[in-house]
Amino acid sequence: MQREDFFHLIDKWTNGTASEEELRQLMNYYHSFPAQEWNDATMGDRAALEAGLEQELLQAIRKPATNKTIRMRPWLRIAAAVAGLLIIAGGIAWFGRKPDSGHISSSAPMAYRTATAQHLRVTLPDSTIVFLSPNSTLEQEKDYGKQERTVTLTGEAFFEIRENSRQPFKVHSGAVTAKVLGTSFNVQAYAAQPDIAVTVLTGKVAVSKGSETVACQPGNRAVYNKQNGNLLRETGVDTQWILEHQQGLLRYDRANLQAVADQLGYYYNVKITITGSTANCFYVGEFNTREPLEKALKQLCLTLNATMEHKNATFFIRMNGC
Repeated sequence: MQREDFFHLIDKWTNGTASEEELRQLMNYYHSFPAQEWNDATMGDRAALEAGLEQELLQAIRKPATNKTIRMRPWLRIAAAVAGLLIIAGGIAWFGRKPDSGHISSSAPMAYRTATAQHLRVTLPDSTIVFLSPNSTLEQEKDYGKQERTVTLTGEAFFEIRENSRQPFKVHSGAVTAKVLGTSFNVQAYAAQPDIAVTVLTGKVAVSKGSETVACQPGNRAVYNKQNGNLLRETGVDTQWILEHQQGLLRYDRANLQAVADQLGYYYNVKITITGSTANCFYVGEFNTREPLEKALKQLCLTLNATMEHKNATFFIRMNGC
């Protein structure tokens, strides 16, 4: 982004006329600003500023497509004006160090992170779109787009890859790498998961672990077992849940109770354990991962006629039969 473009976007953000695409560009630039150049004591709370900007982007994405302009609430517009001054102050210091570059340093790494109950849409420099699920981190390599397009994911994300036959797109998730040219697919790679799964919606994806590779087509899922190291391909997979996850929904139909608890735990970064008699017990229902954890747990207990106890870092759901 050119320096004058950055200042222009700041002006549009503060007066409430920035479009969704312009706000996304500003967000991407903000994330590229080196953390070591930011001083909370003199420039304000970086985390609070980031949260405010991300919230505006999320609200813009959720609005109907016909709404092209973001109108900020009065109190947030004031905060944005202050935030703009803080970013500009940091930007002047950065550009002052490298006046000949005319743009941000290509060596600055990019990282996008979501908290619990937060979803984020990220547009990469090649127009690839990533939908980041809660409690997830996406890191963009500093040389992204030079020879290859490479990112690292912890957590879950859905990718819509901009096709480029000369530059493959790679996603590193633990021991697994997914390589594509242009397609859409979902990766589940939370640290607490027993496996890493890559599910293909469109196109083709090559999923590898070391020298072993499996080719996946639409409706296929590659699953890497962290415990035994096996990499397998499943076929005939229902992919409807991918679109539901983008909307923040976890939907279940006669699902195993502990499996439901485990998935909630991945999204909210907690440990949830089902205790008591669970024979012939299943869960039917859905959760909105944009809502607080407490709401999901109360809903689960109410549906199962169970009680809950929070001890140390674990939530215990105690069953009394079905």
